[in-house]
Amino acid sequence: MKILVAHNYYRSAQPSGEDSVVRQEMGLLEAAGHQVGHFARHSDDIARMPVTRKVLVPLNVVHSPSARRELAGVLERERPDVLHVHNTFPLLSPSILLAARDAAVPVVMTLHNYRMFCADGTFLRDGKPCTDCLAGAGPLPGLRHGCYRGSAAATLPLTVSIGLHRALGTWTHGVTKFVVMSAFARDLFASQGLDPDRIAVKPHFVPAAAPDDVSVTSDDAPVVYLGRLSPEKGPDVLLDAWRDSFGPLLVIGDGPLRPALEAQAARRGLRTVQFLGALPRAEAMARLGRARLLVNSSRVFETFGLSVVEGFAHGLGAVVPDQGVFPELTGDDGAAVTFRSGDPDALARVLADVLKPGVARRMGRAALVRHAEHYGAADNLRRLEAVYAEAMAAGVPA
Repeated sequence: MKILVAHNYYRSAQPSGEDSVVRQEMGLLEAAGHQVGHFARHSDDIARMPVTRKVLVPLNVVHSPSARRELAGVLERERPDVLHVHNTFPLLSPSILLAARDAAVPVVMTLHNYRMFCADGTFLRDGKPCTDCLAGAGPLPGLRHGCYRGSAAATLPLTVSIGLHRALGTWTHGVTKFVVMSAFARDLFASQGLDPDRIAVKPHFVPAAAPDDVSVTSDDAPVVYLGRLSPEKGPDVLLDAWRDSFGPLLVIGDGPLRPALEAQAARRGLRTVQFLGALPRAEAMARLGRARLLVNSSRVFETFGLSVVEGFAHGLGAVVPDQGVFPELTGDDGAAVTFRSGDPDALARVLADVLKPGVARRMGRAALVRHAEHYGAADNLRRLEAVYAEAMAAGVPA
């Protein structure tokens, strides 16, 4: 197959799991012999734009004539079998779907977040899950609360984009097949009007770790948090729950909460917490291979939990919230345990149990099995190829 992948990469200062997923899927397809093209924008470019172009970025969030025009040229020249769209915010915009429709190229779109309905894409407000924009009011509550970056002005372009493209049916008429990572996300999007028959569930994959990189989960190895240091990811919940008696905790990642988190650890007198910042992927994965357990303390309805599956691939069990995708992601085979989302006391109780001698080792063995059965590359390739074949057979929506 000939596949063109469209993606707006996030800022380098705010690394995104979406970017990693896009690169991994492209590599997987190329290794299988498919022709893979790339139509990309990079949010890093905004800082280098002249002022005259920078002031137009909010308008491009709603509709980018240049991205639509440029993609139209690529589609005419390359004639791919399918266009696979990932993130369109902020420089591509949903306008690229119109270019694909004009060119009669079927579109597969992976819904990595909830930005189709929520300006911030997370369904989080004031540290708690929020679904106000699903209650029939459209995206207006997000504007009223300034949900994107805490600013009504920054939220406005997203509100306009969401409202306009829902009204115009841009996604309904421009996308042949949607891809989500869980049944939870499928049901949520279907409840908002997307045809469930056009939504495919395909989890992300993580390559299996080399045998030497699989953790032996020794009882003196560190626990790891791996993710962005931002409110929706809940690292402060983990620090509130942590006790020095649990042993070492490595915090891998960076983000706007890091200074506050370091102050929080100091205020609580935690001596076993180490902040490593954002590490190159290879180094971060190597740390997982020498760890005992992974904790994901997210507050939001994640569409996936990539760090958890990365832990599984390295033989790490996980402690995860009890909401959204996580119970489905982790199953009931002993690879993970849940705690009440957002509750540090509940997390502390769970950690006290799973950090007893030998428990993490048993969870790690179950994690390797779960990864092999559900999140390996071969199965993911088969699923992705099936989605493309269905989109090509269905063609462009009416």
